[in-house]
Amino acid sequence: MAKRLLSPIILKLNHNNTKIRPILEYTQKKKLHTGPPVKEIRIPVKWGHLAAKLWGSEHERPILALHGWQDNAGTWDPYAPMLCDKRPILALDFPGHGFSSWIPEGMQYYPWDLPRLILYLKDYFKWDKVSLLCHSMGSIAGMRFASVFPDDIDFYIAVDSLIYDDYDLNQVVAHYSKMLRKLQALQDLKGEPPCYTMEEIIKIWHLGTTKSVAKESVPYLLNRGAKESSREPNKYYFSRDPRLKHILFSAEDKKLVETMVKRIKCPTLYFKGIDSPYASDEHSVEMRETLAQNNSDFECHFIPSTHHLHLNNPELIEPIILHFLKKHSFLK
Repeated sequence: MAKRLLSPIILKLNHNNTKIRPILEYTQKKKLHTGPPVKEIRIPVKWGHLAAKLWGSEHERPILALHGWQDNAGTWDPYAPMLCDKRPILALDFPGHGFSSWIPEGMQYYPWDLPRLILYLKDYFKWDKVSLLCHSMGSIAGMRFASVFPDDIDFYIAVDSLIYDDYDLNQVVAHYSKMLRKLQALQDLKGEPPCYTMEEIIKIWHLGTTKSVAKESVPYLLNRGAKESSREPNKYYFSRDPRLKHILFSAEDKKLVETMVKRIKCPTLYFKGIDSPYASDEHSVEMRETLAQNNSDFECHFIPSTHHLHLNNPELIEPIILHFLKKHSFLK
């Protein structure tokens, strides 16, 4: 099988070191987990590049790890070192997140672009199959890919989301005008956004996720999600594309969602955070049960943690994932 190795596109990203050094120093003081060496890579796309972190061998097809909305590849920093000696992990920064390029000016982000990116990576690296480890928005992208391309995926692991939650559509539509006006205003914004001290930006990220990301876990995301201000010494700003904050929720017919869920045939492992408000509505529960009824290789585990359970408590999911991969012969 022809394949493209990761090694030709490995970069050290030295140009970013001056920007993230203070954050790295802060995380070291907090004694964050220091695991095996990680390689930074870039994958060319029409509008720039996709950035990613590779744990493990560059000569073996990796598990593709996908993050949630407004997070980045750093969300897998605590867990990836637990598995990468057995199977490499390639954690992606979605467009506009982390170190990946923003989409062109005048455009807006569209959720169905994400499963297309999975297909792009499969074709780019010439993988025979895709192995997915996903969280939240990444899990929804993974579900869509697994449904649309059921023969191109060998397993799918999802953390705390499978589909979009069931929202009041009247509220969704009423909110569109506000979102579109904000997106329009953002097209003309230039320069640095508001800046904060390190303590402030950690608190903002923590509270912005309704405390789902523990304060101790925020620096994992800040390493790729914040930059040092060039205007205000010892202050930092969120470096993700501000347009991401106003992605339009695209409601989908429930019969369409059910049809997609029923098409997922690969071994599927799902984690539901007990303390998470997401994926708890009646439709989400019904679709989870539908998946269980139609896929004999589906398993679900309830974890005593938040929506970011993989980031805050990776030790709770590590043995379950290991057992799942061994059970289905995905580990040598």
